[in-house]
Amino acid sequence: MVSVTMISSQLAIVKNGKIELIDSLSIPEGTKVLITPIIVDNDIENQDDWEYFSLKNLNQCYGDNEPEYTIESIQEYNNYERR
Repeated sequence: MVSVTMISSQLAIVKNGKIELIDSLSIPEGTKVLITPIIVDNDIENQDDWEYFSLKNLNQCYGDNEPEYTIESIQEYNNYERR
């Protein structure tokens, strides 16, 4: 069983066969990390491109036969507080 103590998305670049974080992150030496490579074009540095990327991948979460949910179909609302 894997215990996850921190989840944080970080941009990185591959240089000389090694993954280097773009922004520094304090991780103790020898710590095992889980890496999920997502190849990003160099020009996806602005907000519009990231929003497009997010929405495109969000659409993959739903099947072709997924029903359309209306506000009336909600039986119990989640009561999440924004912090």
